[in-house]
Amino acid sequence: MDKRLEIKLYIVPTVLLIVYLVFNGILLIGHEMWRDEANVWLIARDMTPWQLFKEIKYQGHPCLWYLIAMPFAKLGFPFQTLSVLSFLVMVVAVAVLCYKGPFHPVTKAVVLLSPMMTYYYPVVARNYCLVACLLILSAYFYPKRKEKSLLFGFLLGLLVQSDIIALAPAGLISCMWLWECVAESVKQKRLRPLLTGAKGLWLPLASVGLLALQFYGVSDSPEYQMRVLSVGEMLQEIKSFSFHILTRMTGQGERFGFLLILLFAAAGILLSVKAKNAWPAIMAAGAFLFEAVFSVMVYQLHIWHYIAICFSLIWCFWVYAGWKNTVGRIIAEGLLVLLGITMFLRWNSPEENSSLANAWSGLYSDGVHVAEYMKRNVGKDEIILSTDIIEAATVQAYLGKEYTFYYAGIGETATYANYTEEQSRGVDYGEFLTWMTESFPDREYVYLLKSPTNCVHDIPDDVKAQWELCYQTAEETARGEEYSLYKIALRE
Repeated sequence: MDKRLEIKLYIVPTVLLIVYLVFNGILLIGHEMWRDEANVWLIARDMTPWQLFKEIKYQGHPCLWYLIAMPFAKLGFPFQTLSVLSFLVMVVAVAVLCYKGPFHPVTKAVVLLSPMMTYYYPVVARNYCLVACLLILSAYFYPKRKEKSLLFGFLLGLLVQSDIIALAPAGLISCMWLWECVAESVKQKRLRPLLTGAKGLWLPLASVGLLALQFYGVSDSPEYQMRVLSVGEMLQEIKSFSFHILTRMTGQGERFGFLLILLFAAAGILLSVKAKNAWPAIMAAGAFLFEAVFSVMVYQLHIWHYIAICFSLIWCFWVYAGWKNTVGRIIAEGLLVLLGITMFLRWNSPEENSSLANAWSGLYSDGVHVAEYMKRNVGKDEIILSTDIIEAATVQAYLGKEYTFYYAGIGETATYANYTEEQSRGVDYGEFLTWMTESFPDREYVYLLKSPTNCVHDIPDDVKAQWELCYQTAEETARGEEYSLYKIALRE
């Protein structure tokens, strides 16, 4: 094999992969997990699959990530296992991109070390890593979709179950595939191409049906409520959120966002003309607009959702990659590099609470340290009360099932957050005191884990001064998860 070709095919991809593994591995070791990660783990640990499917509409994410976590959580693996899982999922995506991706090594390096693929998805253990991995795998298998139709359809079906935001790319890729099958059948005047595609196409369709069952009655959820807007208001809001997405990712203003849109339009048009196929560009544009519309109409999305758009863009340009050294291809890779660099600069800005500095040496959540203190100093049979179920979830996930927490607002045991009004109920101090003394008549004291969000109102200062402060977070955290642990005497 020619030495230059060997370097291109094996040595450079291997170096990129090793750098990625080391850099993100270091960030992973220092990462303090937080409430969104904890809630997934607790749900996977404490629910049966059937209970999970009934709960999903209140959580906002489809079943796949929970099901992946479930066997590990139920077998008693430590909470940090979830981060290892997200890391491994992204390693698969990165390996495929490094060795099989059609992009220039410089483009790959920028993409890998930018927030597109670093930290947010491999280190912070959330379901979005699945979106990234499945889009990259489906891009790789796209040219083999005819001979591997079941596998390609299976990947699209899994993509539907990875997150609601993946519904647009999965649906548009499926429509693209169906269109190609129909066109080929018409051209050949036989049904075989359509029937071959149908072997795999039914899988994403069935997955959409499963998604609909999971989110049936979602209007009951307090987190997801449809806004009612006029056509003019909706268009204006979509425009505003489109620029907000680009500004949030890059840290640049609307002019820069407009430049990115122009570059994508130029690359998309040129590549569509060359390939005589506009579907990949339509998919990437549709994924972007879907997130903007979803933010406007249902729920305001965040940086993790926005990053997923980058993988629709990568999918689009990967599929177009057969037309090398064209002006459209150069613009496309230039857009990825520009997006990656600006996202990296944004990640390093002081305005970013999930910045590289915080990831490297800051305190993301203090839940791990509270849990460590409690393991050393609080017995497993002690009564522990919490003032916020969502934020207490982080501590509970680290502690494991041996510790039981009661939510002070409702006076019942609770682990995961279901975001209902009941779980956000507040109580005044008098009601809280009565409940404690009546519920635990044989106890001399209880522990109270107090979070910034406190469901116990109007605590008298002189009463609070009598509580024994056992632990208190010493500094501000990136995710606002600071805690105070008190020991409260119930008998004089």
